[in-house]
Amino acid sequence: MNADRLFMLVDTCANFDEVKHEFPDLDFLTYFYALLGYYRIPTIQLYNKTTIDENDLSKILNGSTTPQRDDIIQFGLALNIDLKKTNFMLSLAECETLSYKEGRDSLIICAIKNHYSINKTNTMLSTCNLIKI
Repeated sequence: MNADRLFMLVDTCANFDEVKHEFPDLDFLTYFYALLGYYRIPTIQLYNKTTIDENDLSKILNGSTTPQRDDIIQFGLALNIDLKKTNFMLSLAECETLSYKEGRDSLIICAIKNHYSINKTNTMLSTCNLIKI
C-alpha cells in the first residue's frame, strides 16, 4: 500500500467512498498502522499519550478488540493528525464522525485543530461539564 497516495486521497477527496474505492481492502487497523509508520510514532508513545488501559490498547493494536469512538479520537490527538484523517479513521471503524453540530464534538474538533494534548482536551471538556474522552 502506498501511504503517500492514501493520505493524499484522504486529504483531497470530498467523499471517503472515493478512498475506499481506490483502496478496497483498507480497514481501520491497516490505516492506523499506516499512520503510525508514516508519522514514525512508536506504539509505546500511544501508551504514554493516551488514557486507554494498556491491556485494552494491546487488544486494539492486535485486532482482537474493536476500538470505541473515544479511543479513536484519542489516537487522532496522540498522533496529532488533522480532522479529515481522524474522521476517516472513525469511518473505517464504523463510528460516527466528528461533527460541528454536536457541542462535545465541536470542542474536540477545536482541540484537533489547535493540536491539543489529550489532557488539555479533557480539561476543556470537563470545564464545560462534558464527558472526557
